[in-house]
Amino acid sequence: MPMPKKIKLQLSPGTQLMFWIWGILILINLLSRFLTPAVDFYIARIFPAVSDFWCSISGLADFSVGEVMIVMGITLLFAGLFSLILLMIFAKRSRRKILVCYGKFYGWILTWLFFILTFRFFILYQGTQMSAKLEGISFQNSEVLDIYELLVNEANQAAQNVQRDDTGHFILSDENYMQEAKNCMTRLSEEFPQYKGVYPDAKPISHSYFFTQQGLLGIYFPFSMEANYNPVVYQINLPDTICHEFTHLKGNIFEDEAGYLAFRACLTSENPDFVYSGYINVLKWLDLDFGDDEAAWQRYDEISGNLSADVRTDLHSYVPEEYYTTHRHEEVIPTAIVSDVADTVLDANLKVNGIPEGSASYHGLTALVLYYYIYG
Repeated sequence: MPMPKKIKLQLSPGTQLMFWIWGILILINLLSRFLTPAVDFYIARIFPAVSDFWCSISGLADFSVGEVMIVMGITLLFAGLFSLILLMIFAKRSRRKILVCYGKFYGWILTWLFFILTFRFFILYQGTQMSAKLEGISFQNSEVLDIYELLVNEANQAAQNVQRDDTGHFILSDENYMQEAKNCMTRLSEEFPQYKGVYPDAKPISHSYFFTQQGLLGIYFPFSMEANYNPVVYQINLPDTICHEFTHLKGNIFEDEAGYLAFRACLTSENPDFVYSGYINVLKWLDLDFGDDEAAWQRYDEISGNLSADVRTDLHSYVPEEYYTTHRHEEVIPTAIVSDVADTVLDANLKVNGIPEGSASYHGLTALVLYYYIYG
């Protein structure tokens, strides 16, 4: 009985190269978890320089290149799937060649996506977090309350120096606020050199409704190296949000650190809009817990009661109440589903990238602010 012939799988040089690239990228992602000093060097020295180069290119466009790339990607995915089905039905004799061709085409697209995400997103999570210096440090409830009272008083004072519309909401008084955001980052870089460099204008998102369903104020697109913001939110959010997204362009991927650094950047400004936006956003994200200390909770309630009416208005301002009604025609997926899925994906992404507390890590801003005020 003759022995069956062995089937030898032959891969083209291009396909072999693709597999090699995937292997190297997977290895880099694994090693980055154990080589923190090397990742820190990459974030501090290499990433900002790479960012400056690509930001200079994407900054030439006055629209969000990243958003266009997302739309094109979705279109390409569905167009490719539809055309593949048609070809498999009507070109039966060439099915193998068709599958190979499609496989290579989309394989290289996935390889490019993995490459970009590795160097502009994934390994950034393996750097040393600012919160590392907080290990072993605890804050007394009295200290925390003193800082909270200070922030409330500063916000109340800052609220008196800004302009408002007929509804009582904050409005930007400086049309050149984008340049001031860049100036804030330049001043911030005096203490944190990593944030020197090129900052193109942050770009408004065109498909705002979908991003608003997710509760987004801004977003960093690693594929185009752009800072983007949601233009339909109340303006009180914009100065802080733009500075927040700018920090991502220079290698900071942690949301709590971005929030803290945006706050610090806003406070360097002599523009009252930026100062007030910084205080509002840090108050919005403060996560205070006094356990069973009833006296502390009582004092917390007393301090909170001192928030001015203007500050209370701006603290809870995301988008106008009528926004969802007037833009309901743009809804493809119900807001509740979009929001839940976005939260789940965010939490899973953080945990996969070595942040065990997941989306709860956003509240690390509280500890960073307390450390700044208490220890300087």
